This record gives sequence, structure tokens and C-alpha cells, in this order.
Amino acid sequence: MSFPRVVLRAGRSCSAMPTRAFSVKSVARSAAEPSYKAPALGVNKTFDEALKVIAEDKAKRLADIKNMEASLAQLIKAAPSAAKDTEIAALKEKIFKQEAYAEINDPEIQWQFKNNKNIDMSKAVFRFMKGKQFKRETLPVIQQRTAQMFVTPDLLPTFTPSVNVQLDFGAGSIPEGTKLADGYFETGSFLLPGKTIKEPKVNVTSFHPEQRYYTVALVDPDMPDVENETYKQQLHWLIANVPLSATQTELTKDNADVVLSYLAPHPPKGTKYHRYTLLLAEQPNNGQDKIQMDATQISRETTLRDLCSHFKLEVKGLTFFRQVWDKDVSRIYKEVLQQDEPVYGNQPKVDELLDETGQKKKKFIHM
Repeated sequence: MSFPRVVLRAGRSCSAMPTRAFSVKSVARSAAEPSYKAPALGVNKTFDEALKVIAEDKAKRLADIKNMEASLAQLIKAAPSAAKDTEIAALKEKIFKQEAYAEINDPEIQWQFKNNKNIDMSKAVFRFMKGKQFKRETLPVIQQRTAQMFVTPDLLPTFTPSVNVQLDFGAGSIPEGTKLADGYFETGSFLLPGKTIKEPKVNVTSFHPEQRYYTVALVDPDMPDVENETYKQQLHWLIANVPLSATQTELTKDNADVVLSYLAPHPPKGTKYHRYTLLLAEQPNNGQDKIQMDATQISRETTLRDLCSHFKLEVKGLTFFRQVWDKDVSRIYKEVLQQDEPVYGNQPKVDELLDETGQKKKKFIHM
């Protein structure tokens, strides 16, 4: 086998080799994030006319919004009634849609949404577009997984989520090959117990501009109940009075009430996979009321159904991940929970041909 010869010419050092100069400005320019560049006017007549139509439509819609806001102000002053509340809600929905439609055809708005740049959720148009995207892309996956893996109805009745809940356990928590959605694991993914020992960051995408209070609960519906030969729920985390809105998306314990501290998931040996489900439940009065949860009245075995019934909570969103036993679970029992690790399994099969001493029964009895 022959190898190519490498020849170094005498009198030519590395320092003499030609170099390419890079300016600081060029590097900074290439590293800068892309931004919207409006096409020049006067180049494409069709585009110019389209902009005029969009501007006229926006002006008309803004005028309609002013009229509806005036009607809303008068309606609010009217005497309280159920019909009034329904009419107010319907009028607010009309105003919201008109605000969104007034800007939705703006080329810059479309570019920002497509490239996920400068998304301002305080604007109706972005809440509207994000809401449509959630219903079109994310919601079907959540509904399919919760039904396919029997989170509904095992844990709660079938419902339609209206907010998107995502968890982040930190770098390295998602196994390779796991399907991602916006950088988060997809609902129903398998996670490793050793990577979920510390509490996750909770991110919530909601579409209401006003602040509402929620209760967050992490539940395992698959803990063995040996006495009753079935399964029972275990509460791993419970936080009340969490303020959230379209612009306030992260759960922070500083301005919420931790009722039950985070308990690391620990699927026992000998059990099938566990469905660790994080639920987001809106508190009473459309999320405007705070609630008083007494930790002395709530245990790790309090069921989600009892919790929602007692405090009048309405589940609005969820996500869940699955886990099975591995060696890290033994470590969690020993170092984190500081208790003996249980081992579950099927009861040994009774052999009717053996007596109480384990010896084979005689076929005939000598009289």
C-alpha cells in the first residue's frame, strides 16, 4: 500500500502563509439574529395594493372596536344578571377577535410568528395565533396520549385542555431519541428516575391576558395498594395560588403556596410503568379567588377527585411522563426517602399436588 508524500518546501514557514482577515463588524453581523426587512415600496404594484387593503381593513376594524368598547362600558353599568354576564363574555370575545384580525395580515406580524421572534403575548393577535397553533398541533397529541395511556379516565374524566403545560428537569434529563416539542419532551415520554430527583421548572402557555390563580398537582396514579389488590394515587407535589397569564408563564414558588413539597418519582421494583401526571387546575371564580389549603388536612394519598371537589378546582391542562424501576430508584429510596425499598411481584402459584411441607402428595392413602 502506498501513501501520498507530504513535501515541505524549504524557506516557507507557517507565518508566511497567506491569512484571511475577519473584521469584528462582519462577525457581529453574522451572529446577529435575523430581523424583519420590509420589501421596498414601488417595486411590486400588487404588494403595494395589498398593503393599502390591509391598512384600510385595520382602520375599519379599529373603529368597530371603539364602538364595541363603548357598548361594553354601558353593559358593565347595567344591573347584575346571568344574561348580562353571558353578553359581556360574548362581547369581550368579539373585541378580542377584532383586535387579532386587525393585525393578522400584517407581513411583519406573519414573519415574527413564523420565525418565533418578538412574540408579544400581551397582543391579541399573537394570543390568537398561538391559540390556533396549540389547538392544531399540540392538543391532538395530548388528547391522543392521555386516552391511549388511560390517564383519562383513570385519573380524571375526559376533558379538552385549554392551556399548554411543559416540564423541564434540566440538561441531560431527556433520553436520546425522545421526541421533542419546542425543546420540551412530548407528553407521555419515558424519563429516567435519576434525572427527576429535583423539582422541574414548569412552563405554562395560556391565552388569557388577565392574571388567574391555579393549583398545580403532580400525581402518580399507579402506586400499588396491596391491601385492596388495586392501585392508589400518590401526590408528589402540590402548590396552590399560582398566578399565571399569557405574559406570566413560569411557576415561581415565591408568590405561591407550597402545600406539599416535591417528592422525587420512585416507581417501585416489580411494578409496571408509572404515569407521573402534572395537572394545572383553575381556582374558583374563573381563577380570581385564592384558596386556603391546610397541609394538615391533605396527605400524599389524597385523590385528585377529592381535591378538585373540595376546593372547586377545574383542570385546564396537563402533561405526564412515564418511568419504570431502575437502579437509581434504589438510591432514591435509600438517600432521598430514607426508607426501605419495597419489592412487588405476583403471588407464587399454588401447586395443588404439594402438601404443606412442600412434598408431593401421595396418590393413594394406605388404610
